[in-house]
Amino acid sequence: MREIFALVAGFALAHGIDGTPQAWAGVPVLMYHRVDALVPRDAVGRDLTVEPAAFAAQLQWLRAHGIRTLTAATLVAALARGERPERAVVLTFDDGYADAATTALPLLRSAGATATFYISSGFVGTPRHLSWRQVRALRDAGMEVACHGTYHLDLSRLDRPGQLREASHCVETLRRYLGTFRPATYAYPAGKYDATTFAILKALGFRAAFTERPGTVRSLGARFELPRRRVRHDDTLGNFAALATP
Repeated sequence: MREIFALVAGFALAHGIDGTPQAWAGVPVLMYHRVDALVPRDAVGRDLTVEPAAFAAQLQWLRAHGIRTLTAATLVAALARGERPERAVVLTFDDGYADAATTALPLLRSAGATATFYISSGFVGTPRHLSWRQVRALRDAGMEVACHGTYHLDLSRLDRPGQLREASHCVETLRRYLGTFRPATYAYPAGKYDATTFAILKALGFRAAFTERPGTVRSLGARFELPRRRVRHDDTLGNFAALATP
């Protein structure tokens, strides 16, 4: 009887009431920057900062609704195998601020969640940013550490040699300090890139890259232009639910 119920439930998830297959809505990839109780006064800094209590409530909402968290690399690998993850979301954090380790990581671990941290390697060890010890702590906790360039430069404003330096130096630096690092995904600073960027990332071994265009990831057809949804300071839990739902 239990086996029959499982089969019926699985069929219901994949089909409508009339039995017709439902289109797969994809996986939302959410973009954070900071999780910090100290909220900057300037408009941009405030918008990019989610307070710890709000982040904890968001993680609790995901758990309560049976939505699992994937890393960006895990999602890309699943799509490459032809899989279509259901009830899943990817949490990403840009820039490499220190609160990624001091605030976000403990909350993620408490919730049994995972995330991808996009690091601008040239800022590691500078004020308000992660140290290399903290970057390794993220990795050792099962989080994905990935590339966000070296100095957070707008790739669309750089020529080919400049783009190559910005991306390759990030890869080389992460390898130097992490021991083993295989590039999987890249997040464009400010979401900016051009046609030259794709060839460079492919040559460096990246399998996909994320923009700041809204949407859900449904395929790897445009693997270097994958969408993300921004989580903002003033988002209510209802707003978050909409972002985290395909």
